[in-house]
Amino acid sequence: HGEKNNVDIKALTARIAELEEDVGLWEQDKVAATKVRGMEAADFKATDADYAESLDALRQAITVLRKQDYDRAQASALLLQLQSRRLVPGPMKRAVTAFLQQPDERLLRGAPEANAYEFQSGGIVEMLEKLKDEFVKKKKKKKKKKKKKKKK
Repeated sequence: HGEKNNVDIKALTARIAELEEDVGLWEQDKVAATKVRGMEAADFKATDADYAESLDALRQAITVLRKQDYDRAQASALLLQLQSRRLVPGPMKRAVTAFLQQPDERLLRGAPEANAYEFQSGGIVEMLEKLKDEFVKKKKKKKKKKKKKKKK
């Protein structure tokens, strides 16, 4: 009996050590997963704020540009702000740059007649509207994805 008990004790001691090692690894995994979740949360928060700021800039730019006799300086400032956002794709940034480099036709023609100024920024407004819609969809999708991940 004594020898069998010693064998059992050795086997159980080895199994306990094995399980303690597993628990140690699981604890390390838990710490690593918590760190990753923290980084993902910080990234989500930054991206969400960027979307919110970009959408605000888009809405303001669209509002200003839709006014036929828009304030060129204000529109330029809003478009420059929009252009600096990291979420705005390269082709959009180039289109904004091209638009901003166009001369103000009203200045070249002198004082315009009432309604004689043809609104030249319709194309840029349409592009801004599409970008705004895309950002709204992406922002909603990211929030939905985050909620789904949180439930796991």
